Amino acid sequence: MKVIKKINNNVAICLDNNNHELIAFGKGIGFPKTPYELNDLSLIDRTYYGVSSNYLALIGEIPEKIFEISSRIVDIARNYICCELNNNIVFTLADHIYFAIQRHQKNMNLKNPLIYDIQYFYEKEIEIGQLAIKMIARELKVYLPKEEAGNIALHFINAEAMVQQEDFDFNDTIINDIVQIIENELNIRVGKDEFNYSRFISHLQYLLKRKDVGVSISSDNQKLYQNMKDEFPIVHQCVIKIKTYIESDLHWVPNEEEVLYLMLHVNRLYAREEL
Repeated sequence: MKVIKKINNNVAICLDNNNHELIAFGKGIGFPKTPYELNDLSLIDRTYYGVSSNYLALIGEIPEKIFEISSRIVDIARNYICCELNNNIVFTLADHIYFAIQRHQKNMNLKNPLIYDIQYFYEKEIEIGQLAIKMIARELKVYLPKEEAGNIALHFINAEAMVQQEDFDFNDTIINDIVQIIENELNIRVGKDEFNYSRFISHLQYLLKRKDVGVSISSDNQKLYQNMKDEFPIVHQCVIKIKTYIESDLHWVPNEEEVLYLMLHVNRLYAREEL
């Protein structure tokens, strides 16, 4: 295996014997000067093929232990659900778990009003979510609320849909218009080749998918919405502009909880671009 680019001391971009690119995790593999030939493959802990370059920035942001847990959860899910999952699932799930832990530590525990529907229609996925909650508690000593199992289950449901190409066609005009609102209102430049952009677009896809199937989440998070509104007035104003755009162009009125989810994701985008 040839190591062609260091990501950090323990992660690198490599080429296998068939010249296929992959991401490899292994202690110290990124330390020698690249490129070089790695002959001792026992140093490799995990490999991932077909990962979008947009997700590489996550490796520097998220603790390796969370990647390890995410990888094991995905391995279990692939065997248990018996279906193909999107290649980026380990990275996007690690990001989701890390964000869920951060929210929990700040007492921002969002209720999932779809939990009963998920339990009924996606029994295997919800069991994976429940297993993930137990693994996180056991290995990280972080005790996420039981509703988070439903959020993790949704993550796998979406990953299945992406592979099966069941996602609706997310119009480029909608993306560009909403990004333009964010850039104008927050006075930032959104980098479209970065993971933060991909993460935000994924959230918009999920939000509008709920709209297309007529599902609206009811608000159990009024206090959190008010706190976010008071603490981040600029972000709130930006999201209200997005809400107005959705109402006028898509003929759908997002409720306060959906606005709250948008605020959380726009705030992450804003915080990153401000660094």
